[in-house]
Amino acid sequence: MTDQDVSKSSSEMTFIVQPETETASVSLLLNALDHINRLLRDVDYAILGARSESHWGIRKLQSSAPSITVQPLFRNGHYPQAVEAISDGLRAVTDGTDHPPQYFTEQALVNLGKMRRLFSGKNPARSITVLRDGEQMATIKRDISDKTNRILTAGYQNLGSLEGTLEAINVHRTPTVTIWDRISGSPVRCSIPSGADWLSHVKGLLGMRVLVTGSIHYFVNGTPRSIADVTAIEDATPNTNLPRAEFGSIPDPRAAADPTAFLQAVRRPAEV
Repeated sequence: MTDQDVSKSSSEMTFIVQPETETASVSLLLNALDHINRLLRDVDYAILGARSESHWGIRKLQSSAPSITVQPLFRNGHYPQAVEAISDGLRAVTDGTDHPPQYFTEQALVNLGKMRRLFSGKNPARSITVLRDGEQMATIKRDISDKTNRILTAGYQNLGSLEGTLEAINVHRTPTVTIWDRISGSPVRCSIPSGADWLSHVKGLLGMRVLVTGSIHYFVNGTPRSIADVTAIEDATPNTNLPRAEFGSIPDPRAAADPTAFLQAVRRPAEV
């Protein structure tokens, strides 16, 4: 990180790893750094729409109660609200919320829950304290997987379809594609059937607006998190030759006033 990068940033996060024993092992520190890096990348993806190793830099390492201070690298323009999103999100999760923090996708919560591995085995951690600009925001403990599972199991699912841009294809283990839902603006991972025909089909749709049909899993607040049992992925590119809807053609006045807010309300369950 250059002095110019640092001068453009006003916030930083520190993760203090408290070991069970008097001395933290090198493996504990490296494993903690790996989990922290995954969290940063997962939230980066929801904010920026891209995965990169270059969005963050280590500002400081401290050996007495091993501390890792990280800071966004400001390159190619402004990098919005990352420190606030991650630290506020960690505070909400560790406080025991049922609602997903903003920018905490299903993948981010799953990977955050895997931090439980740091609290078992040889030379485990006792806790990880998270500071933002010196202020304590959260404490991650061995119950972190229980906290993330509370959010992941609090939602609901419905058969239906989502529309968004098909942005990524992953064929490792269970094949998946990621679309950016047009209503929530969130990345939604969709499990697709294996097979050459399906893979060839989705490759042809990469970067296009698509309609994905299957069993949609929602967070408790109505935000879609994933789609399982996908039965169809169709090209949904708008046809510019079709006539545009005229005023009054949408039957519900709420939908006419703000279609995005209307659809978000429709997705949300009656009682949460």
